[in-house]
Amino acid sequence: MESGDRILVAAGLTAAVVVGAFVLWGPGGAPRVRKRRGQIAGLQNLGRTCFLNTLLQALAACPTFIDWLKKYAKMDAHNSMITTLYTVIEVVNGTHESARGTPVCPLGVLQALRAAGWVVPADQQDAHELLHVLLSCIEEETTAMARKPGCLSDALGLNGGRAWSALASPASPPAARADSTPPTPAPLPLARPASAAPADEPDLVHPEPAAPTRMGLAKGVSRSFCQLSAVGRRWAVPPARAPPPPAAPFRGTLASRLHCTVCNAKSPIRYDKFDSISLSMANASVGLTGSYSLPGLLRAFTAPEMVKGVRCSKCCPERPDAPTPPIPPATKHIRTLSFGKLPCCLCLHVARVEWAGGALSKRPDHVAFPETLSLAPYAAVPQPEMELSSLVDGRLRSGLSSLNAGAGAAAAAGGGRAAEERAQYRLVAVVVHVGGPRSGHFATYRRGNGFEANRWWYTSDTLVHEVSLQEVLRCSAYMLFYERARPDPLVHHF
Repeated sequence: MESGDRILVAAGLTAAVVVGAFVLWGPGGAPRVRKRRGQIAGLQNLGRTCFLNTLLQALAACPTFIDWLKKYAKMDAHNSMITTLYTVIEVVNGTHESARGTPVCPLGVLQALRAAGWVVPADQQDAHELLHVLLSCIEEETTAMARKPGCLSDALGLNGGRAWSALASPASPPAARADSTPPTPAPLPLARPASAAPADEPDLVHPEPAAPTRMGLAKGVSRSFCQLSAVGRRWAVPPARAPPPPAAPFRGTLASRLHCTVCNAKSPIRYDKFDSISLSMANASVGLTGSYSLPGLLRAFTAPEMVKGVRCSKCCPERPDAPTPPIPPATKHIRTLSFGKLPCCLCLHVARVEWAGGALSKRPDHVAFPETLSLAPYAAVPQPEMELSSLVDGRLRSGLSSLNAGAGAAAAAGGGRAAEERAQYRLVAVVVHVGGPRSGHFATYRRGNGFEANRWWYTSDTLVHEVSLQEVLRCSAYMLFYERARPDPLVHHF
């Protein structure tokens, strides 16, 4: 009996092992990984590609950027970078139909970069530089998608361009044109209107040409075309300008202005585009805790600075009548900088590598950053609107002054609240770098997807595990990814 019991126990254990192996590996022998929708997958390191993996994980934590990629991924079959990037991010987030929870190979992104003509040197392995390369490649593709072929009115000359001269009636040929070969179309200079004809073309207003004979018609041009061409010359309509290419959610603008310290003259506001902001700790001050903070770096970035060597057009006007004008004197100016247009996705780069003592060095200082960031203190202040009472004279001015004051205060309060809401950002990913100024390893702290947006994950190539928010806020950030906070949280990709 004892030996029989042993045989039964052994048989039971064997059957359990066989059933477990069948459930785990299946009949084909391949390992079956249990996949949960929304499960974050790691990325394979193809040999010093941690900077690519960490950037892909950070972009995969930005729902607004993913929605933007999804919108333009299917518009053109040739937008390889947009489509490839969107597919890889969806597989990493576990929302693609081919996602299996196993580490993802990012080779398709590198191949898309090479196909677009971008070459990433082996000695440049920085995640911040790669971000600009990816966004530049995406911008090139969206610019190509925005270019559309001309319509029939362009070919007939109804838009007043150079093309209408090629279909002009032979009864009224251009005076300066001796042959019948149409000139090669060339883009018009920016200084001229889009509807302006070239300098060598006749004026747009012509008398009604005589009806051409059938023998005088050019080959392939009907009489209706010639009449439409004549009408187009008389009633030239400015062509519809092509819509600008869609900007990525990381695109924003900076507003800068110069103030003369002598006459207090102000220069026109200059707007410069940006995809990320690099913040330096050189001019920033430490707080009460003795460490740097992200608001402190932003205050140092937008702080007014003195600019020398700039000539003021009001204090030092040019004298064109002078035979040999001397070098105009320069005055000191104060330069102010602020955020003109806030992006939907904000990338802040903490510049840790500095040149000191004749060599590169990396600063290990901790920069405290919040989970919720407001850019309202660093945004451009809107100009006050003209008061209604300034447009009215007489006895109504005094009566409208009190009404205008109350309406202005209410509008300012409402506009201030709206601007404050638009300037609220939520942290979605943090990129860290471990190592020296010339070598090291990149990793990413990122949010989950959809229903798991309040959970944080640490990703380092194929390694993915959950962490707490406190651990994220204690890390030494190299790149910070924020997304504009939404009043009502929405569920994405589910």
